[in-house]
Amino acid sequence: MSDVTFQPALYYEVTARDNNEACRNYEQTFTVAEFYSNDGIHCYVQCGLCRHNMEILTATLLDPQPEVS
Repeated sequence: MSDVTFQPALYYEVTARDNNEACRNYEQTFTVAEFYSNDGIHCYVQCGLCRHNMEILTATLLDPQPEVS
């Protein structure tokens, strides 16, 4: 389980690992360059193949934050 803490409504760069042994992405790590934290509590990265939630390993707050129009 991840110990990463998110602040609500901000963008982060995150790394996540697929821990689903049945998936061919098992134990692979992925980077999400612009990850939006939503409410700061329900933050998930989902594997595009098996659709399971991946473990978020790191999160770096983007500075500056992306501009949203």
